[in-house]
Amino acid sequence: MEQPTHDLRSFQSNTVQNTGRRTVSFVVVGLMHVGLIWALVAGLASGLIQKIPDELVAEVVKPKDDIKPPPPPPPDLQKPPPPFVPPPEINIATDAPATNAITAVQPNVATPPPVVQPTLTPSKAVGRTHDCQSYYPALSQRLGETGNVMVRYDVGVDGSISNVTVAKSSGSERLDAAAVNCVSSRWRNTPAMQGNTPVATPGHEAIIQFQFR
Repeated sequence: MEQPTHDLRSFQSNTVQNTGRRTVSFVVVGLMHVGLIWALVAGLASGLIQKIPDELVAEVVKPKDDIKPPPPPPPDLQKPPPPFVPPPEINIATDAPATNAITAVQPNVATPPPVVQPTLTPSKAVGRTHDCQSYYPALSQRLGETGNVMVRYDVGVDGSISNVTVAKSSGSERLDAAAVNCVSSRWRNTPAMQGNTPVATPGHEAIIQFQFR
């Protein structure tokens, strides 16, 4: 019986070719991975290198010089001047020349004491003579006229009243005239006394009131 014959060369050649291709593919893939890894590592390294100078910038700070104040001026060690002592005054008495002048001697005359004026006692009204209500004009009462009249008058040495005038009017001629008439004809005074001597006193003033009662 004859054995079948098989040609294995073609199969072997195909197997060898497939194995070579796979090897080449592995090599290429490995190179690609190596290249990618290298590119990645190179990129990270370059970025890190560029970032390091920014973060590692060193700054040298110069210490500030302490400004010291100037030293105080030296104390004034000059000695004070000695106290001034004025020289003593020397008065040389000289002999007064002899004179033949005659000096008049005034006698001591006693000064008389000042004259003391006795106290002046003012003039006063006698009784109720200064009441002028009875001199109130009837027409003024009917018309309702009221007012105050200031009069000025003199008092003589006997207490008589004279020179009666209106110093300030009441605004009514009737009331003013009634006041002057009352003082001139009705009023009586005691004279002013200078010690025990009666004296005349001019310029007395008084207010006469005409009011309803």
